[in-house]
Amino acid sequence: MDQAAFLNIKGKMTQAMALIKEALDLSIPLLKNKQRKKIVALWESFIKEFITYHKYRSKATGVNLLSGISLRRILFR
Repeated sequence: MDQAAFLNIKGKMTQAMALIKEALDLSIPLLKNKQRKKIVALWESFIKEFITYHKYRSKATGVNLLSGISLRRILFR
């Protein structure tokens, strides 16, 4: 793999993770009050959009990124 492409992907993922962590940190206090349903709906929408886009790209390219990812390795390490 091209090292520049690898570093670009890693950089984008690092930026995305920083934003996701920030959104999570902002969400947690709001889960304790009457805004819980709205916050949960935002997260559901976000996760749904990611999964929907992944399915679309998988069909369009014939490449399923998630097929190589093991939830067992992620959750139980």
